[in-house]
Amino acid sequence: MFSDNQLRDLIAGKIIGDIFPYVTKDEKEIKEHIRRLYYRIKRIHHVECEAEWDHFGRGYASFVEFFCYSKDEVKTIHESNGVREEEVKGIIIDISTLAPVAIMGEDVRYRNISTETNERVGWSCGTLLDGLNSLSVNEEYQSVGAQLKQALIEYDYEILHAREMKRFLLFQAKIPTIYRNRGNYFVMDAIFYWED
Repeated sequence: MFSDNQLRDLIAGKIIGDIFPYVTKDEKEIKEHIRRLYYRIKRIHHVECEAEWDHFGRGYASFVEFFCYSKDEVKTIHESNGVREEEVKGIIIDISTLAPVAIMGEDVRYRNISTETNERVGWSCGTLLDGLNSLSVNEEYQSVGAQLKQALIEYDYEILHAREMKRFLLFQAKIPTIYRNRGNYFVMDAIFYWED
């Protein structure tokens, strides 16, 4: 686990870690490493993987987010006026760009697909960061979850668990996150934050 000084460094946006590529402190090299992991995950049989690379459109995120799901978990809910609404159950993986760690948990996402062009025209999604109860993978996803964990291990990422993440910070901090009120920060907030 991280020391208080390391957590302060992460909050300040400093890269920590003694393994490649984090030891280089080169953000571009780290992003390329995460991109290689993304393509490794995409090679898992029957697993689709979508990535959020660009800091969620605005602001800054200290992580890259993958949403991984089996094609079998895509269900059509409703279809009308040239739009098909789908429900997709899967696993979110948040990978820190500041330390060689990741968290994972389940999510249900909804997306609207144009029936004419088969393009996504709208979507909604959850996050692992708004609550600590979501940092787990249920039995029905254990097979896919195990394959994702194996890929993370191959790329030297430590998977952090809820018990580690739900500890309150032992020092005062101001974290640029939209998910928690000031003064109520968890360890998770020091590692994975999104400043909008």
